[in-house]
Amino acid sequence: MKVPGLKFNLGEFFNNFGMDLGVDFGSCNTLVYLKGRGVVIEEPTVVARQKKKRWVGLTAPKNKMLLPIAYGDKAKEMRSREPKFIEVVDPVKNGIVSDLESAEHFASYLMKLIFEIPCAYPKVFKPNILVAVPNSITNVQKRALGYVFESVGGREVTLIEEAILAVMGLELPIEGSMGVLILDVGGGKTEAAIVASGGIVVEKSIKTGGIEFDEAIINYIKIKYGMLIGPVSAERIKIASLGGKDNSQTEILRGRELESGLPKSIKVKPDEIEEAVSMLLKKIVRMVSELLDEAPPELVEDILKTGIILVGGGASIKQLKATIEEETKINVEIAENPSWSVIKGLGQIVENREILKKIKLINR
Repeated sequence: MKVPGLKFNLGEFFNNFGMDLGVDFGSCNTLVYLKGRGVVIEEPTVVARQKKKRWVGLTAPKNKMLLPIAYGDKAKEMRSREPKFIEVVDPVKNGIVSDLESAEHFASYLMKLIFEIPCAYPKVFKPNILVAVPNSITNVQKRALGYVFESVGGREVTLIEEAILAVMGLELPIEGSMGVLILDVGGGKTEAAIVASGGIVVEKSIKTGGIEFDEAIINYIKIKYGMLIGPVSAERIKIASLGGKDNSQTEILRGRELESGLPKSIKVKPDEIEEAVSMLLKKIVRMVSELLDEAPPELVEDILKTGIILVGGGASIKQLKATIEEETKINVEIAENPSWSVIKGLGQIVENREILKKIKLINR
């Protein structure tokens, strides 16, 4: 009679009774799914820390110069309002880790929050962590993201591509050969991918996302009205004008007049905000067209039946749906709660790790 080894038994125990996590580590927001509890954390991916500048006159020791001061919502509130000895940084830009130190600090902050949340599973063991990654990043960038969560206590870190997770989050079949085109408009990048047979067949990406939309609005207001606004104001008017249910109302913007340097207020119509981001919308549509040109004819036939599915925070931009349909003549569907499509897919795997056998995993 063959007796299984101790290592096998421990692995089975950890997988069945361990505190598994799913993390969508995005450029703008991070979501965390806890096994048995669902989505327990949704916070901006932002860290406020002391500047590493000699001339600021800090009295802290050198090894504590980059000690974080705030995370998430509190750090985001400090943006454009921080004192001269504090900097607000984004650990993730365009879907990749841009500042390894701040990324590790933010991941540690997430783990601290997780261990404070009541859970039915024991917390004495290191958790398995499933991490959503962009479809188009390099192996080096994937290893960096995996290292971040290994350094904060992940027992086993598994990387899964976001397009596959989005298909699962939409409760579409992942094993079948039917092709599904997912367009993910995130904070730092936009990706389009055709998923079939548990993996990605064709994919395209551009560094255009919610942050670049904000910058386009800032530049538009600067050129047309001679007024400077901050990223927080740009994000607010973008959501109100492009993503709201009633986007016909004129919005008031306040900023600083460039000529005099004095405060100034203007009224901006939604049509103007649409004009400000129109070139970026066309850029996304062009990427979708290029993807369809490279796709196998059989999959294009599937997409004509299923349509294009929009996910991500930028999916709520109504003009994007209309522009894609006009250019490609393909029906476009916006996912229900598009910002949560990826984390829902992660949640399915966290609750049932057998699903991992049905998808193509990333080798690091």
